[in-house]
Amino acid sequence: PQAMKILSKRKLMRRAGLFGRAPPRRPGPGPPPSPLQRVYREIAVLKKLDHPNVVKLVEVLDDPAEDHLYLVFQLLEGGPVIDIPTENPLSEELSRRYIRDALLGVEYLHYQRIAHRDIKPANLLLGEGRVQVADLGACGELAAAGRVSGTVGTPAFRAPEAAAPADKYSGEAADIWSLGVTLYAMVTGKVPWVGSSAVELQRKVLAEPLTYPPNFQPSKQLRHLLSRMLDKDPATRATLQEVKDHEWITDGGKDPLPSEQENCRLVEVTEEDMAQVVTSIPNLSTLILIKTMLKKHSFQNPFLRSREGSTSRRESTSSRGESSEKSTAAAKRGGLARAGRSLSAPGNYLTESRQSSFDIGLESVQESRDQSLDVAAKEKSPQEKDKEEPSAR
Repeated sequence: PQAMKILSKRKLMRRAGLFGRAPPRRPGPGPPPSPLQRVYREIAVLKKLDHPNVVKLVEVLDDPAEDHLYLVFQLLEGGPVIDIPTENPLSEELSRRYIRDALLGVEYLHYQRIAHRDIKPANLLLGEGRVQVADLGACGELAAAGRVSGTVGTPAFRAPEAAAPADKYSGEAADIWSLGVTLYAMVTGKVPWVGSSAVELQRKVLAEPLTYPPNFQPSKQLRHLLSRMLDKDPATRATLQEVKDHEWITDGGKDPLPSEQENCRLVEVTEEDMAQVVTSIPNLSTLILIKTMLKKHSFQNPFLRSREGSTSRRESTSSRGESSEKSTAAAKRGGLARAGRSLSAPGNYLTESRQSSFDIGLESVQESRDQSLDVAAKEKSPQEKDKEEPSAR
């Protein structure tokens, strides 16, 4: 099973690529890469991501005639770690296990110079016995000093510094904030700040301190970790390494996480990867035809069989029966043609006149009518012919 995400090529090119930033010019002659080539190079990076805590991008389909790119991801049927809001939050023990997996996945992305920018419970999916980070559609490439720009992501999980679209901010620090809000939602069933609009929500995030529901009593270690992850100042906010080493995450040092060197391997994109980055798909009619062929376990034209069968049946009849059958078929086809329909409906809507390779044409209605007249003429008696000849003369 697989899941699909649809992206607009026009929008991607408008924002300078999938990661939201044009790559630096390579030294040497030659024109700069086209916007679409930049999109494809960034997709090639995503396709090569290979980590147990990051959802795998299986394939990218491109219809050259359309605006859409179809990103086909591995489908994790376990669903998100939690649906919020809820009155049944997760225990600290289960939340710890989930957030540890998420940390390793996010660290791997950061190692590839990618900021996720939309971390939330709905994008932490359960599958194969672990949590995997999903939905890289809002990800951003980390520039110098790990800076990104642009207001993206879900407002309730967005870092306060990400609200100003013109300012560059640390993508890594913004992801830590989102992880902090996600951890808070796991253990409380709610987000820490709510508002009637994105503007009001952002104002509360900036002005109001972090508080907890009255009936929730977090451990001292968890309270300390959340205060560090949800520090409104990105300069003093906990780094990813500091979160990994925190006593709540490591259960007091008894269960340390793997180091960055053990957890990460750098992805490199080759020219061969670029050549295979997308799979071009034909138009919808061709896809439906291929699906029909696969369903019938045959790569012959699936609409020829009925014609071949009817031909063999006609050949097995007597000449008089054949004439009658053709006349009936011709009359029926004529009625269907007048009604704007065909005996082979797929041939009518799957193909256009320029797509003759499908070969779904039926015998001409006029031709069938002429054949029936010829047969009738042959069966006329000599007396009838003699009567017609003088008039012809």
